[in-house]
Amino acid sequence: MFSKRIHDITGTLAFRLTIWYAVFFTFCSLFAISIYYYKISVITRMETDKELVEEIDEFSVILQEGGVENVEKYMTAEVESEGEDIFFQLLSLDGRVLSMKSKTFLHQQATIPDSALEVIRRTGKPVFETLNLADYPHPVRSVVGPISPDLVLYVGISLEQNEEYLSIFKQLIFKLIFPLFMISALIGWFLARKALKGVEEVTRTATEISKGAYDKRVQVKKQLLEVHRLANTFNVMLDRIQALIKGMREITDNVAHDLRSPLTRIRGAAEMTLTRTASLSDCEKMAASTIEECDNLIVLINTMLDITEIEAGVGRLEKDNVAVNRLILDARDLFGPVADGKNIRLEAEVPDELYVPGDRRKLQRMVTNLLENAIKYSESGGVVAISARMEGGRVRMDFSDTGMGISPADLPKIFDRFYRCDSSRSQQGSGLGLSLVKAIIDAHGGDIRVKSKLNAGSTFSVFLPL
Repeated sequence: MFSKRIHDITGTLAFRLTIWYAVFFTFCSLFAISIYYYKISVITRMETDKELVEEIDEFSVILQEGGVENVEKYMTAEVESEGEDIFFQLLSLDGRVLSMKSKTFLHQQATIPDSALEVIRRTGKPVFETLNLADYPHPVRSVVGPISPDLVLYVGISLEQNEEYLSIFKQLIFKLIFPLFMISALIGWFLARKALKGVEEVTRTATEISKGAYDKRVQVKKQLLEVHRLANTFNVMLDRIQALIKGMREITDNVAHDLRSPLTRIRGAAEMTLTRTASLSDCEKMAASTIEECDNLIVLINTMLDITEIEAGVGRLEKDNVAVNRLILDARDLFGPVADGKNIRLEAEVPDELYVPGDRRKLQRMVTNLLENAIKYSESGGVVAISARMEGGRVRMDFSDTGMGISPADLPKIFDRFYRCDSSRSQQGSGLGLSLVKAIIDAHGGDIRVKSKLNAGSTFSVFLPL
C-alpha cells in the first residue's frame, strides 16, 4: 500500500517537473557559483602578481638610492616582517646568486629557470611562475624582474592565505548544495502544481464525463495559454461528442421509423398471402414486392454507411483530375429519359476544359443526386438547368429547377439526415440524398449554398477548390 502511494506520487508529471526544475536550478546555481569562484581565484592571483611587481619596483628604487648593501638590508627587513611567507634572491643577469633571504629554506629550493633570465635579457619584462616545492605544503607565486641593467631580483610569496580563503569558499559551496536543491524543489513543486492546475481540472471533468455527466465542461479561467487552449479544445471536443451522441439518437429514431414502414409492408403482404388461398400469381406479386422493399432497405442502409464513412474520414478519397463536363453530361444523359417522361426540359452548359481534383465516383454521385432531386421536385413543363464555370479560384456548379421550392424555415435543415420538407413528403425518398451530397462536398473541402423560393424553384450552388 505504501509502495503504491509512493509510486502514485513519483509517477506524476508534477513530481517529475519538480525534480527536473530542482536539478536544473541547482546545476545553474552551482555553475554560477563556480564561475564566481574562478573569478575570485583569478583576482587573488592578479593581486599577488601586483604585490610582487611592487616589490620589484620598490627594490629597484632602493638599489638606485643605496646600492646592493641597502638592497640586502631591506631584503632582511622584509623577511623579518613577513615571516615564512616570502623569500628573496638577488642574482646577476647571467644567473649567479649574489644574496638569498628567507626564514625557511624556500630560497634554497626555488631555482630560477634559465628561460626566465632569457626573457628578461630579451624583453626586460618580469616573468611570473607558480612553484610547487617538495618540502613546502603550499604553492608559491614567484616573479623574476630586473632592478638594474645587470641585476635581477627573484621574489616568491606563499599562497597559503589565498588557499585558505578559497578552501572556505569551496566548503561553503558544498554546504549550499542540499539547501539549494530543497529550496528549488519547493519552488518547483509550487510552480508545477500551479501550472498543472488546469490539467487537473480537465482530468476531473473527464472523470465526471466518463461516469455519464455529458453536460459537464471545463471552466476556462485566466490560466497559462497552453492550459487555456487545452481547456477550450477539450470543451469543443465535448460539444462535438455531445452533438454526435444527439445525432446518433436522432438517427436511431429515424432509422427505426424508416425501417418500420417497409418491414410492416413486407409483413402485411406476407400475412395476407398466408391467410388466404393464394394463387401462384399472388405469391409472385408478394415476392416481387418483398424484393422491392428489401432493395429500398439496402439502398437506405448503404447510403447511411456512405455518409458515416465520409464524415468520419474512414474512406480514403481516390483523388484524380476529374473533367467537370463529363460529370454533368453523363448525368444529363442518364436522367434524360426521366426528364422527358415528365415533360421537363433538361439544359446543360459547361466548358470543355474544366477540371477539379477529387474522387470521381463520389463526385458522380453528388451530381446525380442533385440532378435527380431537381427533376423529382419539378412539375411537368418545367426546366432543369446545370452549369459550371470558374469563379474566385474555385469551380462552381449550379443546379437550378423551376419546382416547388423550399420554405425559409426548412432551408437550414435540408442537409440533416432523414429531414424531409412538408412539401416533399408526397415524393418517394429517404431524406438522405442531400446529407450524402453535403458529406461529399465537405470531404473535398468545398461548400454548397442554396437559394430557393416557394413555387418558384431552387438553385443549389456547389463550390469545389482546385
